[in-house]
Amino acid sequence: MKQKCTTSAFLAAAVAALVLAFAGAAFAAEGTGGAETYQSLLISAEWVKANIGKVVLIDARAQALYKGQQGHLPGAVNAEWTYFVNMNGKAGDANYGALLDAAAMAKKLGALGIDGKKEVVVYGDGGDWGMAGFVTWALRMTGFKNARIMDGGFTVYRASGGKTDNKTTANKAVKYPDFQYDTSYIVGTDWMKENYNKPEIRVVDVRTPEEYTGQIKLFGERRPGHIAGAINLPWNSVYTEDFKILPEGELAAMFEQAGFTDKNQTIVCYDTYGVRGAFAAMMFRLAGYADARVYSPSYQVWCADAATEVHQGPNP
Repeated sequence: MKQKCTTSAFLAAAVAALVLAFAGAAFAAEGTGGAETYQSLLISAEWVKANIGKVVLIDARAQALYKGQQGHLPGAVNAEWTYFVNMNGKAGDANYGALLDAAAMAKKLGALGIDGKKEVVVYGDGGDWGMAGFVTWALRMTGFKNARIMDGGFTVYRASGGKTDNKTTANKAVKYPDFQYDTSYIVGTDWMKENYNKPEIRVVDVRTPEEYTGQIKLFGERRPGHIAGAINLPWNSVYTEDFKILPEGELAAMFEQAGFTDKNQTIVCYDTYGVRGAFAAMMFRLAGYADARVYSPSYQVWCADAATEVHQGPNP
């Protein structure tokens, strides 16, 4: 995110840094994020097969899958969502599950071999929590645009004849450029408290219907249900039967049919920790909703605060 060398710009940057250090603060500083295209966000398994060794490959699946019998893409390093966030404390704590501060994140990205120049391809697998979307979202927040998601994930890659490997890979550590987080991708709990029920804001719960209604607490949330007024649209609504992203045009049509007819509105997605929410926000941006954001660290913090409004049942 570029800043002019003025006193006001310096103060805005300082506020943005503090905001991301404390999840409860309002995310007020805006960046350069915008809508995505199929070319900017997605890449085919066939392309990846032809370019193994030319890009940094990030396997965003759980470590057990990365090290499992089926293996992973040759040369891929493993980094699931917990690699990028604060996991100190317990679920419901204000900063639990929040992105690392910029300095720590830069060090973590450099350790994966990401230098801010070489292209990055991230992959998960069909039916997971949208892990690859979360990692790509985090990279976008650092200002890095040259990262894409392998469409269809690991299963589609294998089905296309792609080679796999069982050798654990560790890339040579490099320096990731200093950055300031682009906060146009994210909102915090204080912002949500002030804005969640405003008509110009559309809050989307991307969890399963059972989580939304409060029938189950999949991750031990302190209160079941959903944020009052939130619309339920599960994150996996964007997939085809083979877990590729819906074709261009069909994705936008799906969102419109679900009631999202104004692409100028602010769309705020959430789930339990922000993983599925980040994936969904990237899919909204892919469909042309340029101001799609993630409430992070999401419902696990919201429902732990007794002062917040939670609803149960099928209605917003």
